[in-house]
Parts: sequence; structure tokens; C-alpha cells
Amino acid sequence: MASDDDRTAAETLRERLILISEIVEEYITDDGLEVRLRALKDRSGDHVSGGPARLIGRRALLDDLLALTRGSRQEPAVLTGPGGAGKTTVAAALAEHVRARGGRVWWVSALDPVALSQGLTTVARQMGAAPHDVEAIARGTVDAADRFWRLLDRVSPGWLLVFDEADDPRALATGTSPAGIQDLTGWVRSSAHGLALVTSRETDPRMWGAARILTIGALDESDAARILRELAPAAGDEDQARALARRLDGHPLSLHLAGSHLRSQATRRATFAAYELAVGRTVESDRLERPAAAAMGALTGRAVELSLDELAQRGVPQARPVLQLVSCYASTAIPEGLLDAGFLSGPPDSRGTTPPIRHLDEALRGLREVGLIHDGSPGGIVVHPVVGAAGRASLDGPEPRPGGIRHTAVALLAADVAGLPPDQPAAWPEYALLGPHLLSLLETTAQQVDRDHLVQLLETAARMAWAFNLSGAGRAGRALCERALAHTAELGNGHLTVLRLRHMLAWAVADQGDLAGAENLYRDVLRNRLRQLGPKHPDVLRCRHELAWIAGCGKEWAKAEKGYRAVLRDSAGVLDTDDPDILITRHELGWAIANQGRLDEARAVLRAVLEDRLRVLGPSHQRTLGTRHELAWILAREGRWAQAETGYRDLLDLRAQLLGADHPETLVIRHELAWIAAHRGRTAEAEAGYRDVLDRRRRVLGEDHPETRATVVALEELRHGRIVDARHSV
Repeated sequence: MASDDDRTAAETLRERLILISEIVEEYITDDGLEVRLRALKDRSGDHVSGGPARLIGRRALLDDLLALTRGSRQEPAVLTGPGGAGKTTVAAALAEHVRARGGRVWWVSALDPVALSQGLTTVARQMGAAPHDVEAIARGTVDAADRFWRLLDRVSPGWLLVFDEADDPRALATGTSPAGIQDLTGWVRSSAHGLALVTSRETDPRMWGAARILTIGALDESDAARILRELAPAAGDEDQARALARRLDGHPLSLHLAGSHLRSQATRRATFAAYELAVGRTVESDRLERPAAAAMGALTGRAVELSLDELAQRGVPQARPVLQLVSCYASTAIPEGLLDAGFLSGPPDSRGTTPPIRHLDEALRGLREVGLIHDGSPGGIVVHPVVGAAGRASLDGPEPRPGGIRHTAVALLAADVAGLPPDQPAAWPEYALLGPHLLSLLETTAQQVDRDHLVQLLETAARMAWAFNLSGAGRAGRALCERALAHTAELGNGHLTVLRLRHMLAWAVADQGDLAGAENLYRDVLRNRLRQLGPKHPDVLRCRHELAWIAGCGKEWAKAEKGYRAVLRDSAGVLDTDDPDILITRHELGWAIANQGRLDEARAVLRAVLEDRLRVLGPSHQRTLGTRHELAWILAREGRWAQAETGYRDLLDLRAQLLGADHPETLVIRHELAWIAAHRGRTAEAEAGYRDVLDRRRRVLGEDHPETRATVVALEELRHGRIVDARHSV
């Protein structure tokens, strides 16, 4: 029967959870922060009337951070310390306080360039940014950080912006700024309206020279013992809790794992003393032989092993390989669909390198119970980075077939990505969710898998980069290609998969306006492909197509036409007539012909392409709209201005709905509508239209992009009474 004290504690706990729920429901807009706050409030055993148990001993630090949020000129702050010290937990508690007093909070994962790009884009949308600002931030234009901070300066004072897990300070740099926070020109800056807070394991003060640095470390013995007793009140008395706290060096994550272990149904070591004995002398030797951060990592690894051993004794041996598997991925939420139970429970592959993992749900329940994983949002699971590191480290031990787990992690992600069409906007959000996990595999696993799985991983990276490039996230696409290419030494520059990655990198380089750089990449890729594949292989034809496109972008129309015709000639018998690549080449051939003034010939080519694209792709596909655009442009070139304008206005609405109001392709339509207005004598409207497009292109593409320069020229010429013909790339 529950005592009065127990009922009082339970009522206090319920009130606390209700309060936090109300805060979450009223203020939360960012999934990343919602995950962390939900994790705090869902661990009911972690709570007392004063707050989460893992915040015990952190009140002074939290007060210091709160004081920073009230300053008149708030320089950025960096919360540094070893993994598992509670940096994210303290940041989440600060976020609760800021929200409770009415301030806005945004949470951005700085784990890697893809997660950072996705988070910044989300924050920009939440701030009500115009679509051109969102596009520019996603593409990583030269002034993207400037635009982002201009948006923040318009927000009501009192906000908090958290850059979590910036363990690699390079992630916070822009194209011209140094890594970390050194000159306040990167993604993290000062503001009179709010506080930017970074959490990082990087403790080198040179990385954070322009910020206020706050260090978080071990808890003192009394606070550490209090956490243990509140997590596992039946496990022993104060002296025993203190002894275990000393053994665990006051490391918050290790304390949390120990307490979760002792209160779980999995354990036979139900006392602090038994757990201390189980930790053994490993901890003592680590204190003497390793730096503090490494010793804490080893401490967490020992705690992880104890929990996994207990789960195995209880009949859940699959918990170990499941944790090892999820540890190969990033510390962001792992989508539920990625862990395919049917795939995992199947037989080993023909070489016996991929052991089956059965009873996935039971293993996940056990891992949750002992605190090794937590639920994410919207679904999926989250693994603490230090627990993940311990899980990966165990793969280097005397496990049978350790490569099988890594191979399975690669194969699962590859299968998920293979099912997503890279050219469909509906699939792009899923690519964004999977991007951090692919980067994690590249960083932690690529060098430890066999050649076949390395190729599979790099092919997956190329496909994902393709989707990022098409979606307008060129910055993420380029970063992904560069990270993947850093792991190709074993394969060599001439390997076909490496060439595919370099092809995608060239696409991203061209998309950022560097046509010469892209052409050099394409030519080198073409030389290698020709040598290995011959002139009619589809990969060679694609590369030749891109070089024809580069020629067209450089207004070498005859050269472009010749290149496209050669590609179509050599594609006969190689690609089906309805192949999307064939349709693209036919479309761009019509574009090259039209730009040489042979409008009737171009119209015939493009009408045939439109008919086939309507049949193969449907009326709302972006490539179908692209062919309609070319036909409307031909009408305008013929002087049929009214008819052309009607077609352009229809296209503007459709492209804005499909791609966004300020996607570069939508801006082409806006530019050419201004051109049409000028030819129809509506000079003031044309000038206003060009000014609007110029502002948008500067924000989305940057000042030096060829399309931005084209609008500058058109506007200047119009002011002198001259009209510049509108031409566009495809």
C-alpha cells in the first residue's frame, strides 16, 4: 500500500508533467526540441519536485545561462564538456524556461552539414521567411547566413536558438568564415534580441574565441548519489549510493544508465553495491591510463555492457546486435521504417556475413527499459551519441562476424533510399531525414566494411545527392558528395561508383553558378567512363548530355545542338524511346534549336516532347511544365506577346505550387514575365518585375550567379530604353 509520502510525490510528479505538457503544446514548433523535452518528461523516474534528476547539480549553470538570455547585447554562448555530461539536457531545461516566459525557441542539430541545413531551413520557415530566403538558406548561397540573421533580427526579443551537438566546429562555418565562432560571420552570431547557444564536445577555446564559454563536467558526490537514489530508490542507502557515484566519477550519463539498469526488470544486480562490484576495476584503471573524456567514454561503455549482459541473461540476446546496428546511424531520430523487421529476421546472406536479428520489437523494448534508447518524434528511436560510440566500439571486440552488423546497417539504408524516387518532391523530406544517417555511416563505418558494401554505401550517397540537387538543397548535395569522395581511396578515381559521385558533384557545382568548374569535372568523368564503358553506355551518354548543356548555358548553341544530336544518335538501341533521359535530351535539343532562331523547327521538336511527357510523366510533373515553358518562350520570341503571357502566368502558378514561389525555376518565369511586360509597353511594370526578381535572385542564388547577372543587365538596359531578350538554361 502506498504511503502518504509516495502519494504526495506522485501528485507532485503529475503536476510537473502536466505543466511541461502545457508548455510543449503551447510553444513547441520544432521536432528536434520536442523530442528532447518529451524524453525528459517521459522518464517519470527521473523527476522530483525540483526538476529532472539529471539536472541535479546544474542549477548554478542554468542560472548563468538564464542570465545570458536577459543581457542587452547577447554574445553567443558555448556549452562544452565531454559526451554524456548533460549538455543537451541543460540546453533543453533552458529552453523550457525561455518558453515559459513567452520567448521563442528553435532547436537545430549541428551534427553534420545535412542536419544543419535542414534545421536552418526549418527555422527560417518558422520565422515566416519569404520563400526566396528559405531557398537561399537551403542552397547555401554566399550570403545565406546574413539573410538568416536578418530574419532573426526581426523576431520579438527574448528568443533562444540552440545549435546542438556541434562537435565538429566546421559545421558552423559558412563559405568565408572560419570554423567555430571566431569572427561572428558564420552561422552563429551576436544579437541584441536573443541568445545563440551551442553545445559541443570541442573544448579548444580557440574554436570559440568570440563566444562566452561555459564548461560542464562531473557532478559532485552528493548530487551524483542523489540522482542514483531517485532513479533507483530501493537499490541501497546513502553510503552505498555515494560509493557507486564515486566509482562512476559523477558522470551524468553513466549515473543515468546505472539508475535505469537498477530499476529495470532486467537486472539481477538490484543494489548499488552489486553494481559497483560489477563495474569492477576497469574504471579505476581508466582513470589512471586515459584522458578524462576517454575514461568517461569507457565508463559509459562498461555501463552499456552490463545492461546488455543482463538483457541477454533475461532471454533478450538480440538487444546487443540491435544496439550495435542502430549505433551505426546518427544520433538524430532513426525512422521506424529503416529498421525493417522482415529484412533483419531473414537468413544470412550467401557469404554468411549478415547474421539474422530476430524479435526486433522485444529487443527494442528491453533497450528502452534500461535507458539505452529513447523514442523519437515523429516515431523512430534515438541513441545518445556516447551510447552509440560504445555500441560501435563493441563491434571491434571479439564478436562473431562483427562486419555483419555494419553490412546490415549499410544494406538497410541502401534499401530505404533505393525505394525513394529522387526526382519526386514528395520523397524529398524523407531524403532529408535519412541524410544524417548516411553521413554517419560514411564517417564511422565506411572504412570498416568490405568492398561490396562500400560500393553500396557510395552508390546510396550518389542517389541521395541527386535528390538533394534536384530539391534545391545544393549545399547539402555538395557536402554529401565531398564527404563520400573522401572514402574512395580504396576504389580509385576511375571506379564507376566514384565517377557517379563526381558526376553528382559537378551538377551541384554547376547549380551554384560555376560552369567552368563543372565542365572540368564532367570532362574528367567522361574520359574515365569512355575508357571503361565505350561511347554508347548510358553513363557516358548522360555525361555527354551534361557537357552539351554546359555549352548551351555558355550560349554556344551550335555546339550544344551538335552534342545533343550525337547523344540521341548514340542512344538508339541503348535506351528506350520513353526513357526519361531521352526525353530530357530531346527537350534540350529543342531549347538549343530555338535559341538559334529556328523557331518552327524547335516548336515541332518540343510539341512532340510535350506529348510524350504528358503520356509518360503526367501534366503536373516539373519536366512537363519545363516543356510548356519552352513553347511559351517560343511564342514570345515570335512576338505573340498576349498568348505567351497567358501561358507564362499559368506556369507561374503551377511551378510555385510544385517547387515554391522562389525556386530558381520559378524565378525564370518571373524574369520572363517582366520581359514580356516590357515588350507590351508596360515599362513601369517591367521595371518593378525585374527589381523584384533581382532581389529574389540575389537572396536565392547570390550576387555572382549568371542568372542574377542576367537580371542586372536586363534592368539596366530597360532604364536606358532598351529591352534585352530573355534566355534561360534548362
